[in-house]
Amino acid sequence: MKTRKYIKFGMSFFFVLCLLNITKSQNEIEALRYSQMYWGGTARFLGSGGAFGAVGADPSAISTNPASMGIYKKSEMSFSPSIHYSKAMAEYNGMSAEDFKYNFNISNLGVVLSGKIGATNSETPQWKYMQFGFGINRLANYNNNTVIEGFNDKNSLMTQYRDYANGNMPDNLNTFDTWLAYETYLLDPIDTINFLYSSPVENGGVQQRKTINTKGSMNEWYFALSGNYDDKLFIGATLGLPYFSYKESSQYEEDDINDTINGFKNFIINDNLTTNGSGVNLKVGFLYRPIEFFRFGAAVHTPTFFYKISDSFTRDIKSNVNGISYDIKSDVLDYKYEINTPLRLMGNMAFVFKNYGFIGLDYEFVDYSSARLRSSDYNFFNENNNVKNNYQAQHVIRAGGELNLSPMALRVGYAYYTNPYKSSINDASRSSISGGIGFRSESVYLDFAYIYTMLKEDYYLYSPKYVNAANQQFAQSNFVLTMGIRF
Repeated sequence: MKTRKYIKFGMSFFFVLCLLNITKSQNEIEALRYSQMYWGGTARFLGSGGAFGAVGADPSAISTNPASMGIYKKSEMSFSPSIHYSKAMAEYNGMSAEDFKYNFNISNLGVVLSGKIGATNSETPQWKYMQFGFGINRLANYNNNTVIEGFNDKNSLMTQYRDYANGNMPDNLNTFDTWLAYETYLLDPIDTINFLYSSPVENGGVQQRKTINTKGSMNEWYFALSGNYDDKLFIGATLGLPYFSYKESSQYEEDDINDTINGFKNFIINDNLTTNGSGVNLKVGFLYRPIEFFRFGAAVHTPTFFYKISDSFTRDIKSNVNGISYDIKSDVLDYKYEINTPLRLMGNMAFVFKNYGFIGLDYEFVDYSSARLRSSDYNFFNENNNVKNNYQAQHVIRAGGELNLSPMALRVGYAYYTNPYKSSINDASRSSISGGIGFRSESVYLDFAYIYTMLKEDYYLYSPKYVNAANQQFAQSNFVLTMGIRF
C-alpha cells in the first residue's frame, strides 16, 4: 500500500476553476442563477400573475416598470409576509425520491409618497403629480431540499476522478477532488512512471445518493421617482440595489449495498458553499394612456453589476476501504469575482375598467447568453464561452386580471418562462398559476394570494460523459398576505 503525506496547496484561482469545472461547472450556473428574476411582491401583484406593468399603483410593479408608480394619486405603505413551500421530486436510473422545505420570508415592504404639483382641473396639459417610492422587493427564493438516488452498475464518480488524475503526479492532484480521493484510498497508483490510477469502484455496482439543501434569497432595495403628465403620460426611473445570499450544503454517497466490491464499503463527500453578493442597476420606463380604459408602456433594465461577490467553499471526503475508515477535509477556499447580468426589456399593456377591474399583459425579454463573469486576476474566457454556448434568450409572458366586487376583489393570473438553456442541453421552462382575493376601503386594504409554480430540470451527479441525468420536477407553493394603508 502506498505511503501518503499531507500536502497543502496554495489557493490560487487556477485551483478554484479546476474545482468548479469538475463540480458541475459552478461558474456558469452562478452566472445564470444570479441573472434570473422571479418577481415577488404584494399579494395583489402576485395574484394577478405579476401582469402589473401597465396597471400600476402597486409597489411591486416599481421593480418591473417604474412608470407604473406614476398612477398613484395618494401615498401608500404596504407590508407583505409570505410562506414558501417547495417540493422536489427526482427520478434517476429508475428510482424515485422526493423531499420538501418550508420558508417564511418578506415578499415586499414599500412606501410611495405622492404629491400634487399642478392643478388637476386645468384645461392646459401639465405635470399633475410626482411620486417618490422606496422599499424592498423579493426577486428570487433559493430555499429547497432535493434527494437523488439510484443504482449505477456502469461507473462511479471515482471513474471521473480517475480520468482527471491520470497523467498527474500525486503532488499535482487537484486539492479539492482527486487529491482528497487519493488520500482516502479511493484512487490508487497502478503505474508510477506514467502516473496512472485505478479505483475500487471505477466499474460501478454502487448505490448512489445525493442530498442537496439550498437556502437564501435575492432581494432588491429600490428608490424610484415618477411623474404624471396630464393623466396621459407617465414616466419613471428606479435605482435598484439588489443583494443575495445563497448557501448550499450537499452530501454525495456511494455504497456497496450488494457487498460485491472487494475491499470497498462506501464513501461520502460533503460540500458546503456560501455565496453573498450585492450590485446596482437602473430601470427606466414609460406608460401612455391614449384612451380612458387602455394603457401601454415599456421599460428597460440595465444589466445588474454585481460588483462584490464572495464565495466560500469547503469539502471533506470520508471512505471505508479494506475495513479502515479515512476522513480528510479541504482547506477553506475563499474567492471574489463579479457578474454582469443581461439587459432586460419589458412591454406592458392593460385594459382598466374603473368600476369593474382590469386585464393586464406583460412581456419580458432577457438573453442569458450575454451574462459575463469577471475578476481582476482571471479572464473567465472559457467560462464566458460556456455561458454563450449553453444559454439562450428567454421570453416571459405574464397575464392576469382583477374583478372588482367592491369592497371585495377577485384575481387570477398566469406566467410562463421559456427555457433559458439551449434545447439540446437542458429544459428548465416554468409556469405559474395564481389567484387571490382582496378587501379594500378608502384608506386600508388586505389582500391574499396563492401562487403555484411548476418547473423541471435535468441534474447530473457528475459529468454527462459518464452518468445519466436525474430528471427533476419541482412544485412550489407561495402564500402571500399584504396589509396596506393609504394616506
